[in-house]
Amino acid sequence: MAQVISHGLARLSELRIFNTICDATSKNQAAALELAERVDLMIVVGGQESANTKHLAKICADSGVVTHHIETAAEIDPSWLRGHRRVGITAGASTPDEVIDGVVLALDEVARKNRQGDL
Repeated sequence: MAQVISHGLARLSELRIFNTICDATSKNQAAALELAERVDLMIVVGGQESANTKHLAKICADSGVVTHHIETAAEIDPSWLRGHRRVGITAGASTPDEVIDGVVLALDEVARKNRQGDL
């Protein structure tokens, strides 16, 4: 297959590359970066195989903030919140709202227990 591709490229007179990231995805990535720069912990919710969600997690981690990529609330480790005062949450484009809502509720519960000294 590589020979066919390289042979085909050798005969090209012009090659154009287009950015195919949709506007909504670009805006979501920019918003995730902006949020990551204002918090000390980011939770990125979405499929582990989702290129979109993996890229969001990389953007957040590359900003220098501690970042965890999870698929569901069940993956939250309560110790992640210790020592962190501001937690940001972002999600991949195809992550269902009910999954995101579940993560928010679970993080609220962990934070409440941490404040009460139950964890």
